[in-house]
Amino acid sequence: HILLWGGDQNYIDFMFEDIPYLKDWVDMEWNEKWTCDFRKDLEHQVEEYHFNTYVQNWERPEVKNALASIPSLMMWDDHDIFDGAGSYPPLLHDSPMMTGLFRAAQKLRLLFQHHTTLEKAQEHGLFGYQGYNFLAHCGPDLVIIGCDGRTERNTEIVHHPKTWDMIFENLENYVMDITHLIVLFPVPFSFIRFKLGESILHCLKNLPNKCRTVPVVKKTNSIFGLPELYDDLLDEFTHKAHIEERNRALSRFQELADRKKVRITFFSGDVH
Repeated sequence: HILLWGGDQNYIDFMFEDIPYLKDWVDMEWNEKWTCDFRKDLEHQVEEYHFNTYVQNWERPEVKNALASIPSLMMWDDHDIFDGAGSYPPLLHDSPMMTGLFRAAQKLRLLFQHHTTLEKAQEHGLFGYQGYNFLAHCGPDLVIIGCDGRTERNTEIVHHPKTWDMIFENLENYVMDITHLIVLFPVPFSFIRFKLGESILHCLKNLPNKCRTVPVVKKTNSIFGLPELYDDLLDEFTHKAHIEERNRALSRFQELADRKKVRITFFSGDVH
C-alpha cells in the first residue's frame, strides 16, 4: 500500500481569524494592505500557527496510526499556504505579506510533509527550478512523480519551463523498465472549461478600488478583495492562462508513453 496526499493536507485558512494582526490586516485599505511589511514577529506567529496546525491534525489517533503504518507521499496545494496561493495579480502575489506568508508555509511544508529543510531539500531528492517536486520509485514496475503546482505559480504559468524540462529529464532516467507512471497534480490536469465565468470574473477583478468597498461587492469578495471564485478558476490547468502550458506538457507525456511503452495515469485532487 501507499497513501498519496494530493494537497490541502491542512486547511490553514483560519489563521486570518486566529492571528490578531492578520485579522486586522484583512480589513485594511487596499493600497495599505499590499504595501505593509511582513513583520518579524508576524513571521514567528505564522510559523508557529503552521507548526501547531500540523501537530494538532496529525496527532489525532487515526491520522497518527495511518502515518505510522502506511508509506506516504505528499504534494501540497493552496490551503496548505492560503486560498488561491499563486493565482493572484502581481500587486498581490509579489506583496510583502503574500511572499512572507508563502515562505512560512514552505518552511513548515518541507519539514512536515517531506522531512527536510529549505537548505537540504535538493540534497534529499526534491527538485525544480524554484519549486520542490519529487520522484519516487515504488517497487519494480511503478514510478510516482509529484508536481509542485504552487511554488512557481503566477497568473501566467503553473510550472517554470525549466522545471518542466527537469521533470522530463528525470523521467528519462527513471522510466526504463517500469510499466506504470503516476503523475500527481493537486489541481486536475484535465477538467472542464468555464469560459464565461473566466471572462466575468476577469472583469470584476479589474473594478476600481472604490467599488471594492460597496457592501454588495464586498460580500462576494474573498478576504483578499477579489471575487471569491477568481482564484479558483485561475487555479485550473484548463484556464485560458494555463491551457497552452498544459497542452505542451500533455504532448510530452504522450510522446514519453509511446516511446517508453509505459502507461501514464494522472492523479489529481481539488476541483473546487
